[in-house]
Amino acid sequence: MDISKKVDELQDAKHKLLLIIGQPGSGKSKLIRKYSEETGIPILDLDKIFTHTPSDQLMHEMQNFLSTYHQKVLLLDNKKILYAKDSSIDLLAFLKELSENIIVVATWNGKIEDGQVFHFCKDAPEDLIYSVDKEDFKYILC
Repeated sequence: MDISKKVDELQDAKHKLLLIIGQPGSGKSKLIRKYSEETGIPILDLDKIFTHTPSDQLMHEMQNFLSTYHQKVLLLDNKKILYAKDSSIDLLAFLKELSENIIVVATWNGKIEDGQVFHFCKDAPEDLIYSVDKEDFKYILC
């Protein structure tokens, strides 16, 4: 599984989003950490950076953050803040919007099955389900 190759494929895409999809313990975080070590790009923990930011202000705050971010790729591993019980954020829509201006590589706790991508959310009221066919993103399965 080569993240670098997938990142290169995203250079000219409308949504420059790469999801690393897998069940808990499948190696998603290990894979993104290896890429981080190879490239020197830090992995952002949104749960720590935006701890007290209301969900309706998160995209605005993230855009402000990116205006001073000087990497070509944004690596996201911990992002429970995006699907917390009180959040109004659509997780995939949020990541896709971010990926219009920068390549986003994010871990995704879930699976792909029957043309749908599932995101398992133990901290959310229900799992999130999206159609793979209609979505504009790349993915790596762990």
